[in-house]
Amino acid sequence: MKNLFLETGGSLNFQTGGSDGERVYNADREWLKIKEQYRNFNLQIPVDFAYHIRISDNVSFVLFLGLNLRLNMIYRMKMSLNSSLPALRDNTGWINLLSSSEENMGSSSLTWNWFQVGLTCGFGFNINRIYVGLNGIVDFIPAFGYSEGDYKPKINSENVKLSVGYNF
Repeated sequence: MKNLFLETGGSLNFQTGGSDGERVYNADREWLKIKEQYRNFNLQIPVDFAYHIRISDNVSFVLFLGLNLRLNMIYRMKMSLNSSLPALRDNTGWINLLSSSEENMGSSSLTWNWFQVGLTCGFGFNINRIYVGLNGIVDFIPAFGYSEGDYKPKINSENVKLSVGYNF
């Protein structure tokens, strides 16, 4: 098949997010609120099978499916606890989720994964040497996985990307 290709690339990604939390009240109307912030910087390398449909001499439509390899280089979190009781107010400062040191996660079983693999699929257009596309990624290897007895929380990341690139 002359329209089927094995394609790869790379992207550096910065992601940020968090939650502001809601106030939780007890019977005495005392409240507690947790705010979280996250920062992630990673390198992603997709390895895709791509099928090109030629529209004209300079334009093609591309459908692709493959693996996304992710190397998490920075993964940090900051939490703040606010309360109607001053003794419960606390700010943790930024902690490194990839480090098992005592001042960060405190244990290697609690650290987040440096490496993740996921499924990527999407479509795009090649116009001369310019590429514009849209793809989605779902992880197979979670960013975080911990187990203690029956308690096994996992955090997988999913994202949608709009890509603009240059074909060499």
